[in-house]
Amino acid sequence: MKFLMQTGINSLLLTMTCWAAAVPPELVDRSWSPPVALTGQGHPAVAIRQMRDMAELNRTLFQGLEFHQQTQGFVDEMWDNLEDFNLTRFHKMLPEQEGPWRQLRFYGARQGNHYRVGPDASILGQAGGEPARLGDLAARVQARKLEQSGIIGTHYMLHSSLQLGVGDIRWPSVEQATQAMLQVATREPPGIAGASSGLRTYRNKASQMNPDLGAEDIDIIAPLWASFPAMWELLSRLGTIEDVVYHDLKQPYRQLKITFVLQPERMRRHYPEIVDHIENMNRLFRGTLSLSDPRGELLTAELDSRSMRGSFQAFVGDGRILPVKGNQVVLDAPPIPRDQPWNFTAHMNSTMTILGVVTHIENARARIQFKATDTGAGAVAQMAEVPDVRVQGNALGLFPTSMIDVVMPKNLHEIIEEFIAVACRGNDGKGVLLGLGFEQPVAPDQSAILTLKSEMEGLDNFFIRIGMGIVNDRVLPSEATTQELNRLIFDAQEAFAADLDWFEKTTRGRSLAVVAP
Repeated sequence: MKFLMQTGINSLLLTMTCWAAAVPPELVDRSWSPPVALTGQGHPAVAIRQMRDMAELNRTLFQGLEFHQQTQGFVDEMWDNLEDFNLTRFHKMLPEQEGPWRQLRFYGARQGNHYRVGPDASILGQAGGEPARLGDLAARVQARKLEQSGIIGTHYMLHSSLQLGVGDIRWPSVEQATQAMLQVATREPPGIAGASSGLRTYRNKASQMNPDLGAEDIDIIAPLWASFPAMWELLSRLGTIEDVVYHDLKQPYRQLKITFVLQPERMRRHYPEIVDHIENMNRLFRGTLSLSDPRGELLTAELDSRSMRGSFQAFVGDGRILPVKGNQVVLDAPPIPRDQPWNFTAHMNSTMTILGVVTHIENARARIQFKATDTGAGAVAQMAEVPDVRVQGNALGLFPTSMIDVVMPKNLHEIIEEFIAVACRGNDGKGVLLGLGFEQPVAPDQSAILTLKSEMEGLDNFFIRIGMGIVNDRVLPSEATTQELNRLIFDAQEAFAADLDWFEKTTRGRSLAVVAP
């Protein structure tokens, strides 16, 4: 198996090298400038070395993941309880007591050809339980029973935290890579109209994958396909791109309009279990998201399981997202200041259909505070307002929700609203909190640390468990689907590794001019 996989990769590399010979190297340099800026601070040799380390770590995770037996048992039981939102059983199974909290701690690290996860940080080389190297992991899950538990159910406080070593990445590099990515995604490379026959090959591929795209979209995709051929070949197995960018020649900005649609007939040849799972979800979920700040609206996104479509929209100029206010793009909007808190607001609407019962959640709002410094950044999202909830439809397509309400002590609307209200109003009024932090390394041999935290108050009662069980039966993939999802992720990892091998060959013996936004 390993020999066949390596033979396939070698053949792919040979084919890519032949095609790339006719592709102008400056187009390749431009497409690779975001990851080179992110992982190598603009230095291709450094970036290639670090991206190769990341690729090897991912391969080790897929092929050599080993759990400590007891930790594996605790993690499996933890997820089983959370799937049904059985917080009482979840609280009891956590193995450690720390003050009023019960908790589970575990750590992970790469050791040779294995990635090991267990309860002892010192065995895995983490002094004090603090991640220091690429791939190091430290996680903690906590639960505490609250005194205000009553007849409607039992209340629990839930905390979780995860720290992950992500390599030698600097915050200014994150900002530069983001700007370069927006530039690459919205503007065709200079001189592309007279590009070589090698690029015409990728124009044809992009057109075949996405027959409805206009010329300006093909001009953006073709250089990316030429630069990441294995990744784009994999993407072409999954679906089509309906739109990328719209440019009004009278304006100094571009409207980024990325719309990707899964195509079951394409996917079924390679990932039939995933297709069956997606098709069974059908009208399960439709959601919209918009993000704004005091300057105006920054972006919108939409996901629809029925049409299998996802979209993202923003206005981009000079490598940054421009706000929209009063239906006008604000060209002179000041940048987000450094070393000062900056407030964003996320607005969300969703519709979920389960067994004929339709739940609408509207006007959900989260406040987000962000702060960046020269050495890192952090953001905290808070959802402390109860959104509008409507429930309608016929359970199993037969019984109106009003008939179900007759035989239950609370109607469906009240059960759903009560669950959401406890989360949004609980936690001493702080509601649901989500935190994300990035700290760049302080020494050359250390890794940057990505930190994720969550905190919320949860309600556990019989009817919520039934509802969550029904939702998860519909949403969570089967074992066969999970295996296929893992294979898709592994295929993406191997495709990127193949593209990286090829990129290293093309840069050997020449200097790489990273395109600045």
